[in-house]
Amino acid sequence: MAAMLIATSAVAVVDPDADMMGFYFDLEADMPCLDGATPYSTHNLHLILTRPTADMIYGFEAGLTLEGTGMILAADFAVDQFINVGTNENMIVGYGVPQPTTLATLLVTFSVMYMDTAMGPLDFYLHGSEPSSMNPLYPVILLEGGVLQSVGLSAEFGPTAQFNGNCMVVSTDNVSFDGIKSLYR
Repeated sequence: MAAMLIATSAVAVVDPDADMMGFYFDLEADMPCLDGATPYSTHNLHLILTRPTADMIYGFEAGLTLEGTGMILAADFAVDQFINVGTNENMIVGYGVPQPTTLATLLVTFSVMYMDTAMGPLDFYLHGSEPSSMNPLYPVILLEGGVLQSVGLSAEFGPTAQFNGNCMVVSTDNVSFDGIKSLYR
């Protein structure tokens, strides 16, 4: 019997907000969920900077926490000349050459092994590195001249990406409470 993997999307397109970072199962940054992962299967999970306002980045800081039964097997950074003075779960990365940005800028691809024999969810949480150059709750990108910029999370509350979890990823929206109240006036 063939197992079917279904990539599901909690957001229809790349995050609409500028300077956001998230985990995705595709390079277009619109699939934060993967259902149907079988025990001891490996999958690629991409850390992507979406809609960057800078033309080039010179490095980044980001932390990754897994909740569930799985492990990071390897990390493949998108830039050949880099140094990570952290770990694969706590990245503090500098580039030897600047990385040009696109709508969905790939930073690193993780090889992840899903290991839950009960097929329960495996959640991925994104946050700042430890130690962090700025607010430890948020990732940071390094810009020209050594300027640091904090970036937002593609999912502020709950997991940023998820295996087998009925897609509990909720994208961040920058609509204010006043904007929502105005709908009911």
